[in-house]
Amino acid sequence: MKLFSTLLLLGLSAATVRSDVKLPAFFADDMVIQRNKPIPIYGTAKPGTTVTVAFADQTATGVSDQTGNWKVTLAPLPVSNEPREMTVTGKAKQLVLKNILVGDIWLASGQSNMAMQVHEVFNAKQELEDANYPNIRFFQVKLGISSTPQTKANGSWKTCTPTNARNFSAAAYFFAREIAPKFNVPIGIINSSVGSSAAESWVPMDVLRANPDFPQPLPQLKPEEYPDLKTYNEVRMKNYNDGIYKDPGIKPECLEWAKPEFDDSAWKTMEVPASIKQRGVNIDGAVWFRATADLPEECAGKQGSLNLSFVQQRSIAYVNGIELGRKSNDGRDWVPHNYTIPKGILKEGANTIAVRITVEIGHGGFYPPYPRPLTLACGKHHVLLPKAWKYQVEAGRKPQNLERELPNCYGLPGGHFNDMINPYIQSPLTGFLWYQGESNAGRCAQHDKLFPALINSWRKLWDDDTLPFYFVQLPNYQNRQASPNEHGGWALFRESQEKTLANVLNTGMAITIDIGEHNNVHPRNKQDVGKRLALWAIRDIYGDKNTPTCGPIFKSATVEGNKIRVGFNYAYEGLKCDDDQIKGFAIAGEDRKFVWANAKIDGQEIIVWADEIQQPKFVRYAWANNPECNLKNSANLPAGSFRTDK
Repeated sequence: MKLFSTLLLLGLSAATVRSDVKLPAFFADDMVIQRNKPIPIYGTAKPGTTVTVAFADQTATGVSDQTGNWKVTLAPLPVSNEPREMTVTGKAKQLVLKNILVGDIWLASGQSNMAMQVHEVFNAKQELEDANYPNIRFFQVKLGISSTPQTKANGSWKTCTPTNARNFSAAAYFFAREIAPKFNVPIGIINSSVGSSAAESWVPMDVLRANPDFPQPLPQLKPEEYPDLKTYNEVRMKNYNDGIYKDPGIKPECLEWAKPEFDDSAWKTMEVPASIKQRGVNIDGAVWFRATADLPEECAGKQGSLNLSFVQQRSIAYVNGIELGRKSNDGRDWVPHNYTIPKGILKEGANTIAVRITVEIGHGGFYPPYPRPLTLACGKHHVLLPKAWKYQVEAGRKPQNLERELPNCYGLPGGHFNDMINPYIQSPLTGFLWYQGESNAGRCAQHDKLFPALINSWRKLWDDDTLPFYFVQLPNYQNRQASPNEHGGWALFRESQEKTLANVLNTGMAITIDIGEHNNVHPRNKQDVGKRLALWAIRDIYGDKNTPTCGPIFKSATVEGNKIRVGFNYAYEGLKCDDDQIKGFAIAGEDRKFVWANAKIDGQEIIVWADEIQQPKFVRYAWANNPECNLKNSANLPAGSFRTDK
C-alpha cells in the first residue's frame, strides 16, 4: 500500500509548473464522499504553498512538498443527503466544489455486461423517464491502459437524471437504485469497465508476475510502447498494417458475382459462421459469398437491413446487385457488419445477397461465430439467412503471421488496472461490483486462482481485506441444452466462480442462470442483475440481516438406493418449482453416461432418480451453456448449476 501511495503522490508531480492549487478530476462538483472513513483530499500546488480544505464544519491544512504535491485528511463523516460545498484554498486561488453528498462509494468493474448502459436494457424508455435520483451519482472512468501504475484520475461525476442515466452502467445503476431510496444513503458508483476485457487486464502486474500460471505482461512489448492507449494503438496498428494482406481492389470481372443473374452453381459451399481457414480455405485474401432469402410482397421496395453479425476483417455487401456499403475492422475484433438497405432494392420473393470478405491476417470470414443469427430484415419480417453459402476465392496469398502478436487493448495483462483502477486506490470505498468472465470462460482452471488473486490484490491496495466483493455469475447463453451429457463451456466457468464464493470471505454472487438470452451475450435484463447484487449489500452493509441473498447452491449428494438426495445451501424456507415438473437434473452410474432425471422436493433437499439408472453415482443440475432449469428457493432466486462427477 505504501508503494502505491508513494506512486500516487509522485504521479501528481507530472506538471512542470505549479501556478496554484489544483485537484484531480475525482474531486469535483456532484461527487460522493465515502461515509464513516477518513477522507483524504489531495492535489498539487506550487512547492511550499499552504493549502486549506474546508468541508462540513471541518478544516484541514497542509503544505505542498518540493514536488508540488499536498494532501490533507478530514475526519470521518456520517451519511448526509444535504448538498454541501467544499473549499480548497491556496495562496492566490480558491476552488469551490458544489453539491457534494456523503454516502457509500462502490467501484463497478468488468467487461461489456458491466459497461452495458441503461438505454440498452429492457423497458429502457420507462426506466430512463423514472431515473431521477439526486442521491445517486456516477463517476465514469475513461477508457485507458498503461504499462505502469498511473495516478491521474480520468473521468467525471454525473448526478442521476433521465438524461445522464442513459449512459450509466445498467447493472450498477439498478444496484444503486435498490439501495439509495430505501436506505436514504447517497450512492456513488465509480464505473471502470471495458467491453471484452479479460480478468488479467484488471490485475496488478506484480501479482501476475508472482505466479507463472497467470497471463504475463507481454514480453514482446517495451513499456514505452504502451504508456497510454493512444501510443499503444499506434504501435499495434503499425505492426498490423505492416503484415496484413493488402487488398488490391475488386477485379472488374468479379463485379458480376454480385448480380442476381450470375450463375454460381459451380461454386463450392461453406457453412457459416466460421473462419474460412477452419473450413479449408487456407489463404489471406478476398472471398465472395452468395446466398438468397425470400421476402413477402409487402417488403418490395421498402427499406430494410442486412445483419451479418461479426465479420473479420473487411466486407463489401450487396443486395440484388446493389452495393450497400463497406466496413473495416481496423485491427479490432468483434465488429458487427450490419448494413442499411435503402428503399427500392428489396423485392418480393428471392433476394440475392453477396458479400465480399477480405481476410487480412489470421482467422477471418463470418467470424468470430456468434449465436445472433445472420438476417435479412424488413419491418416486422426477419428472415434467417441460410447456414450454407456459395463461395469463391477472388485473390489471395499464403497465410502469414504478424511480426508480433499484439492483442487489443482489453487483452493486455495489467493494462486496465494501471490506468483505470490504480488512480483511485486512495479513495475510500464501501465495496466492489464485478461482472466479467466471458473473455476468460475458456480458461477455467486458471480463473480458479486468478479471480481470487484479483480480489485480494484490490483489497490489499485499499488497505482493507474485508471490503465486500459482489460479482455476477455468467447467465444462460447459446443454444438450449439438448443432451444431459453436455461438457465444459460456461457451466465450467460458473463452477469456477462458485469456488470463489465458497473460498474467499466477504464475497457475494448473483446467479443469473434464468435471465440470459440464447442469442445475445449482453442480456437486456439488467434490472434483476442489479437487484441480486444488491441483496448481498442489503444484508451485509445496510443492516437487513434477514434478507435472502442467493439462490440454492449445491451442498451435498447422498446415494439412497436407486436415488440421490441432494442438499443445498441458501434454501432458506425451502425449495420450490413453479412448474409441474422440475427440470435440469441428470444422473449417471459409474460409466458417467448421464440421462435426464426425475426430481422431487423434500423440504430443503431434492430427491433425484431415473428408472434406467438403478445404481446412481453422479448427479448434475443445469450443467450446460443454456440449460432448461427451474429450481428456486423460497425467495424465488434460481438455483445454481453443479456437478458431482468432477
